[in-house]
Amino acid sequence: MLKFANLTLSQQKCVVALIEHTPSLTKDGRITLKEVVAITQDLAEKRTAGGVKIGYPNWLFKANKVEKGVYQLPVPTAQELSDFAQASAPKAKVAKVKTVKVKSPKVTSTKTAVTQDNGESRLQRIIDESEYVDEDVEDFNQILRDNGIEI
Repeated sequence: MLKFANLTLSQQKCVVALIEHTPSLTKDGRITLKEVVAITQDLAEKRTAGGVKIGYPNWLFKANKVEKGVYQLPVPTAQELSDFAQASAPKAKVAKVKTVKVKSPKVTSTKTAVTQDNGESRLQRIIDESEYVDEDVEDFNQILRDNGIEI
């Protein structure tokens, strides 16, 4: 049998929601399958109006079966109930301040390297220094045709 103290927080929330919906369950803790279905459906309908959101307690049926269709609900003690209330109370969110290191911008030179001392552009100097290739001598398309590749 499952005990309230050994349940997860969401399972404890489910047990508390079932007990708050039907307080008569605290007397002996026995609940039928029909009651579980009716209570969970009722809570699901009230969910849009701000009701508690719980899942279907499948975890209850395997471990806490008393007889066919009857299950033992792990009813909390007063101390366990107050511990649950403290654990599930909404905590104040603290805003975290994120610091960002700002890097100083890189300073680039505003001089352009286009012109040289003699007034000639860098591009023109490269063209003048490069080797001249005659189009008739190096016809790439002709080389491809010679090798059997049609263009």
